[in-house]
Amino acid sequence: MRRPTVAVCGLGLVGGSLAFALARRGYTVLGVDRPGPLRKALASGAIARRARLGDALREADVVVLAAPPTANLRLLQRIARRARPELVVTDVTSVKRPIVRAARRLRLRGFVGGHPMAGRERSGFDAGTPDLFRGRPWILTGGGPWAVAAVRGLARATGARPVSMRADEHDRVMARLSHLPQLVAWALLDAARRDPASRRRLGLAGPGFRDMTRLARSPRRLWRDILQANRDEVAGALRDLRAALSERRLWR
Repeated sequence: MRRPTVAVCGLGLVGGSLAFALARRGYTVLGVDRPGPLRKALASGAIARRARLGDALREADVVVLAAPPTANLRLLQRIARRARPELVVTDVTSVKRPIVRAARRLRLRGFVGGHPMAGRERSGFDAGTPDLFRGRPWILTGGGPWAVAAVRGLARATGARPVSMRADEHDRVMARLSHLPQLVAWALLDAARRDPASRRRLGLAGPGFRDMTRLARSPRRLWRDILQANRDEVAGALRDLRAALSERRLWR
């Protein structure tokens, strides 16, 4: 049985890792990105060849949007004007409501929202690894049965575990399990740096502080995009955190 040809638009940490993982399983992977990441992906064998978006839409069976959230929305609009009826389109964005609504408005019946629960604090193609998704949940939302089956197959090929979830539930849960920890990591590090004595002695920090602030090294530009896209649920998560911190029983 022929494996589908997959075009990955955006060869950063997640897109590059996906290309690596699929190439290892014998998929033909096309890369759509800037010249720098494309050269690295070709040299490493993560992609079979580079492609423009128009070429990818003609040749690929599945297109994966692996750019930041706002860039993925722009790509989706371009794709909707030229997509073949049988084309499957998915994404790896950690906020699902905006892109699922956009796909519905654009009448992209082959769209399936996706979010692999895997990542690192480093970014870019060089940070990628073909084992990034192994054993991790890969959340899927929306889409017809034929499109969902195709994306489930890709997720399983990377070693991930597909999990179905509504877009609104996804964003509510991620605000507390992913987006809030990112904000807390920034806040902990910023609080330590605000105090002159602590700032001078950051090298004394133990593994607890290092583990809790590891995420603070994540790219802020990308995270601002994510947090803005899910701002209502993130605001609710921050209210929950403030309520938890104010409870007296935490200090007893």
